[in-house]
Amino acid sequence: MRSPRWPGSGFSAFQDIVRSIMKRLAIVTTAVPPSASGQARVLGALLAQERGESRHLFLSDQLQALDPGEAGFGVYAALSSPRFQIMRTLGNEHIQRLNNFAGLVRDVWARAGEIVAAVKQHPVQVIVGCSGNPFDLPAAAIAARRLKLPFIAYLFDDPVYQWEKGPYRSLARFWEKRWAARAAKVIVPNEVLAEDVRARVPGTSMAIVRNPVALKQIELGKIGSDRVAQAGPPPSAQAPWTVLYTGSVYSAQASAFRNLIAALERAEGRFHLHVHTAQSEAQVRDNGLVGPFVHRFDHLPQEQALMRQREADILFLPLAFESPIPEVVRSSAPAKVAEYLASGRPVVVHAPRGSFVSSFFTAREAGLVIDQPDVEALAQALTRLSEDATLRAHLVANARVAAKEFGVDRARAAFSAALGEVA
Repeated sequence: MRSPRWPGSGFSAFQDIVRSIMKRLAIVTTAVPPSASGQARVLGALLAQERGESRHLFLSDQLQALDPGEAGFGVYAALSSPRFQIMRTLGNEHIQRLNNFAGLVRDVWARAGEIVAAVKQHPVQVIVGCSGNPFDLPAAAIAARRLKLPFIAYLFDDPVYQWEKGPYRSLARFWEKRWAARAAKVIVPNEVLAEDVRARVPGTSMAIVRNPVALKQIELGKIGSDRVAQAGPPPSAQAPWTVLYTGSVYSAQASAFRNLIAALERAEGRFHLHVHTAQSEAQVRDNGLVGPFVHRFDHLPQEQALMRQREADILFLPLAFESPIPEVVRSSAPAKVAEYLASGRPVVVHAPRGSFVSSFFTAREAGLVIDQPDVEALAQALTRLSEDATLRAHLVANARVAAKEFGVDRARAAFSAALGEVA
């Protein structure tokens, strides 16, 4: 184990202390830093001080998503892709359902064996299993038990209801009480998810670690007196306002995007939606993002994405009103929340009432919140922002204050504290 550095003074001393007590981790995750997904970015932010070292072990069946142009965060071990069923597809529906479930259970045990083998090659002190697929949490818990190591569950989304009804949700429900009983700590990004999980597995020791952002990287002090703070409504459709979204597009946002596109059409070109995503044009269209005022662009590296957010006129934060996984929408805490808050740009939140996102922005007056699937209200919100500089300044100022709750140093301290409570 690397010897800790002697701490300095002030806040840098605190950072040195946090780093010196950071345990060696085996992190089982579907999204590994450095890569484009929000989950990978959160893990990367929390472990940035160990970047370039071989301190931590990352285990995933998605290592092909790693960004080859960026420095790594530790040692990487590939997990086998799940096989999903015991035998080939069977004709009888009920037998096939049993075949699928048995195959998924077998995949969990096989993955646990791979984790054990990898940890024996690269010893660690704690095993962290992340949500994101139905296998990693139970497999990590089983491996930790075999190795007699502490197990921490890190939930980025609801581990049961992120799956539509079917074998995945059944498997997740089956395993939840089992891995929760083994977990020394369960980490969640917000109070809503903590409440939902605790209702299903009472007595769980919880820790809240916000999905963080490096506030200094977003340069809060250099924004606020720019053209957005001063601009009036665009004079014509030849000078539209840019409504920006960065990140993945999927079913948990689709109906909110449909409402936005309808609102853009009512505005007759005053606003254009720009989407930067790693998904293809066809995938974006499949999720309903199509129209004369919709423009899809390629995914940007993190630093460029933050810059692009600062250049936009309005940032859009959607969650679906019609979703096969409404429980996940309720507790979702996208990594981009912190980025948007710290960007210095006004935010329009279009998410169901009672969800963490809509509740957070409403309570802090950190954005315009449309918490009903009301196209006209959404169109009016865009127009208000384009015409009211005082409103924009008020929302941006409040958002900057709220962004401090997601500061990466605060998140690292909470993460380190959770690790410190684990034997």
